[in-house]
Amino acid sequence: MHPRLLERTAMCVVAAVFTALNLLLKLPCSVPGPADVPRGAFVSQYGCWSDVAALWNNRQLAGHVFPYVTGSELGNGTVEYPTLTGVWVWLTGLPVGSARGFLVVTAVVAAVLAVVVTLLLIRVAGRRAWIWAATPPLALYAVYNWDLLAVVCTVAGVVAVLRAPASWSPLVRYTVAGAAFGLGGAFKLYPLMFLAPLAVAALLDADAALGARVRRTAAALGAGIGVLLAANVPFMLINFPGWASVIRFQADRPIGASTLSIWYYGFLPWSGDLDGPFQHTMSVMSTAATAIGILVVLAVTVVLGLRRGTTPWVQSAAALLAVYMVANKVASPQYVLWLLPFLVVLRIGGWWIAAYLVADVCAVVGFFRNTYYTALGAGMQTWAYQAMTVGIWGRAALLVAFVVLFLRAEVVTPPLLRGADEQPQADDQQGDEQQLDGQPPTRGRRSARTVAATPTA
Repeated sequence: MHPRLLERTAMCVVAAVFTALNLLLKLPCSVPGPADVPRGAFVSQYGCWSDVAALWNNRQLAGHVFPYVTGSELGNGTVEYPTLTGVWVWLTGLPVGSARGFLVVTAVVAAVLAVVVTLLLIRVAGRRAWIWAATPPLALYAVYNWDLLAVVCTVAGVVAVLRAPASWSPLVRYTVAGAAFGLGGAFKLYPLMFLAPLAVAALLDADAALGARVRRTAAALGAGIGVLLAANVPFMLINFPGWASVIRFQADRPIGASTLSIWYYGFLPWSGDLDGPFQHTMSVMSTAATAIGILVVLAVTVVLGLRRGTTPWVQSAAALLAVYMVANKVASPQYVLWLLPFLVVLRIGGWWIAAYLVADVCAVVGFFRNTYYTALGAGMQTWAYQAMTVGIWGRAALLVAFVVLFLRAEVVTPPLLRGADEQPQADDQQGDEQQLDGQPPTRGRRSARTVAATPTA
């Protein structure tokens, strides 16, 4: 077997194995715990919480009722996520009749999705895809929720512009990328943010006449918004209250300890009252901070695009995500899966990546162990609480730094791939080794950067 094919196969196998490890971590919580142990203590002791298993019971998924079309509140098959996630949950739940079986089916699908993301990232960044396949997030969160659906769409959108087949015109590339981000938004809303920098690049990149740039901008936005509408309008027409129950749930969700956000832990003890008026204040502050951060990043993106003639739209998308993750009222543990592909695609130093992954592990491990110790009456002065604190604030500080680092970073120069590559094997291996070390490849740097910034037919 060719060494490069062998390494790619190894990446895919590792990604699937890490997903399986997460399944093994989550399985204990898919069945009732010991009768003499409170459920909260049992879940937090083993850190086996999973939204997948929990919602099987909490949202009555065992009834296999098609979501959003009946009732006006969550439950009876309706989950608190955008429509395509709800449909996906219903579809993958059909073959099973228990939370345990549902978790297993979800994990099998998640393994396939993890492999698809790995292959897409290899196409963009070569050996740096190990950062996705072989780091803790997949082993910790692959089956925590259904986030891999949106991750696949996000990475597909990036690949559509950076590494699409040479026969695709810029119009086709931007259309496919816009549709991918719109599809991702129908699974989890965050990929919709990426339509904005994509549209800015389509309009401002000085690689075509104004008319062509306007057409591809309209195509990108039209495809993204069109897919989003197609996934939502039918449900809105059939049962608007059921469709809107998702929005109401997210808007009314209190900022509690389980959100792991800076808002809750930064405003203790006032934030501890989940029903008090300060909840509304925190919600307003988080919304305003998120909106301001997004507008600032987009303004910088426009300035850079006008100044350079090429828009760093991938960098902008990553910065937008960092703003959202740090300023939003919820900082769920699995959100690191959203960030990881950008750490692969953008040339960010390994110490930055390692620091964030360590902080993330501290936050989630510290949270579950602290919850367990609290259930035992140990109070808050434990190593777990300290680890959680370091993790939460470490992540937040790094995300703020990432906003700047992302906007200044370069897209990783993609190694030449077999099929399009006609370089000798030794040259390919040297380029891949430089990719793994985080060093600029010595071959093809200028042309690859041009492709990344300004797609051509």
